[in-house]
Amino acid sequence: MKIVIVEDEKLIREGLADMVQKGTGHKVVAQCKNGIEGIAAVQEYRPDLVITDIRMNDMNGLDMLTKIREQGIKASSIIISGYSEFEYARKAMRLGVEEYLLKPVSIDTLRETMRRIEGKLTESRNRIVKQPGNYLKEYFFGSDLEQTEAKQMLHRIFPEEKGKMYGVLLGYFGETKVGRMNGKEFLLQNMMHQFTNINYLDAWEEQMRFRIVMLKATEGEIEGFIHAFNQMLEYDFQVKKKEVPWAIDLCSSIEEWKASFENDRKLLSFCLSFGCRSLLRVREVSGREWKGFDYPIQTEKKIISAIGNGERKEAEAGIDEFLSQIIKENYDPEEIRHSALKLMANITDIAKEINQKAYEKLREEDNLKGILKVYTAEELKESLRKTAQIICDRKEKEGISNYTINRTLEYIRNHYKEGISLEKTAEVLNITPEYLSMLFKREIGMNFSVFLKEFRISHAKRLLKESDMKIYEVAQECGYSNSNYFARIFKEVTGVSPAEYR
Repeated sequence: MKIVIVEDEKLIREGLADMVQKGTGHKVVAQCKNGIEGIAAVQEYRPDLVITDIRMNDMNGLDMLTKIREQGIKASSIIISGYSEFEYARKAMRLGVEEYLLKPVSIDTLRETMRRIEGKLTESRNRIVKQPGNYLKEYFFGSDLEQTEAKQMLHRIFPEEKGKMYGVLLGYFGETKVGRMNGKEFLLQNMMHQFTNINYLDAWEEQMRFRIVMLKATEGEIEGFIHAFNQMLEYDFQVKKKEVPWAIDLCSSIEEWKASFENDRKLLSFCLSFGCRSLLRVREVSGREWKGFDYPIQTEKKIISAIGNGERKEAEAGIDEFLSQIIKENYDPEEIRHSALKLMANITDIAKEINQKAYEKLREEDNLKGILKVYTAEELKESLRKTAQIICDRKEKEGISNYTINRTLEYIRNHYKEGISLEKTAEVLNITPEYLSMLFKREIGMNFSVFLKEFRISHAKRLLKESDMKIYEVAQECGYSNSNYFARIFKEVTGVSPAEYR
């Protein structure tokens, strides 16, 4: 593949180029320091793949990819960034970015990512004859040039007719197993055979796991289809207890298809709030008022504690409790998704501290990206449980105890001059004072207050020996605002006064 790399940090840019050419065998045709240079390079070299950072001066990576698409240039893309923010990743996926990777990128992760992209390019090039469904996909997901050509073909294949409307039906299958997907496909085909007076045009979008079905008929005929489809979904859920999100929006022309498609995508998100046992429609959710969201911080603490101790069942029970607290009909689905993302990020941070191998595996599998793409509560549960399992199922674990104590000691080292306490430290660490007190005594062998006192006095002894500071200055430097109280504590610990010690 021909590759253009766009990265504003020279060392990272050159390192990526070296990694690509030596580690993957592909050719880097240009290295650019911002989006403006990147556009020029893409126009000149017409690469197969663009690898770009998100945040850069002059023009960022997402704006650059948008401009490239507007010019009708088709190139695969990989976003790399040190920022794992929700909005950036979501916008990148809407632009059709194939992969979203976090720095630092390992050679194995990059090699596997590029292997997948190369496979997709090969498959695309081998596709000689376009089926009507391909035009449908290009109209929704292709470059500007592809969309223009697809629109012309769709007008011929699926023309507008007086008295007829369009229904844009969108289903999401996520990680549904093949057998289950085939079963749902059979039910959908059954519906199409029942309603023979409706014209259909359909396609699979494999990357997003979408099933797109365009309906054309009178409004009454489409409403009849919707009613029957609803009955099918409700029965399927009652029998198999499995939710598959579906949404539909009606419009009168091909020019309105995209707006209806976006309405469907927004509707699918509502499955996080009140499930997906029936077909979602705009009129059923418009004007809905959401209750103020309350993040379950105490439940998060239970999950983190269980994961750190390798207690998989307790962690899974905590995750189930967490989801039961955030998944409610009166909560905004985006708040639900953000909360799951926050929990996932905090769990991943724990892995970084207590189990580096698990952390690296989670990065390779891009567990945060998984939260961005889900539409059902079941997927949220599976994604969070899988992450917990990866961290818990390890042969050697340092455990949450050492992790918490290390953070406690670091906090004391950085703030011993301030008026810190057990309660304040526990608040910073997001655990209860009682738990921190028990943990500290068990791991260190003394109470928190005794350790803090001896820690401060040890620094006071050093200052008294190595500096000319006055005793009240030493007291203030070690966290004591009252020099008389400091002198009493110092003598209690050392057996002599500060002046005698000096």
